[in-house]
Amino acid sequence: MKRYIRVAMVCWLAALGSGCGPSGPKTYPVSGTVTFKGEKIPKGHIVFSPIDGSTAPNAGEIVNGRFDLRATAGKKRVEILADREVGKMDPVMHTIPRQAYIPAKYNTQSTLEREVTPEGDNEFVFDLKD
Repeated sequence: MKRYIRVAMVCWLAALGSGCGPSGPKTYPVSGTVTFKGEKIPKGHIVFSPIDGSTAPNAGEIVNGRFDLRATAGKKRVEILADREVGKMDPVMHTIPRQAYIPAKYNTQSTLEREVTPEGDNEFVFDLKD
């Protein structure tokens, strides 16, 4: 549950930081692929946070192992989050429990870094291992 709150906060901050119209910081297309143990991540989130804290984080959704978003230029710390259904339908809540399966070394304790550049193709591949 804490991870969902964290992702929601990051997305909210990213939306807040982007503002309305072109008055916010300049952003550039960023895209790529994410696999975990050789398999495409079916659904998740990816967050590019500036190492120097100069702007708000930029976040996007991962769908079928691909992501496309816009991010400000600079060196970024990258977090990758995903969860999956585990167990059976809860008859009271009418939901199936979900569990995060991407190790902390790729999100809350991530050391993944990439540089977003104005002139680059900003196409990144993340092949996560166990």
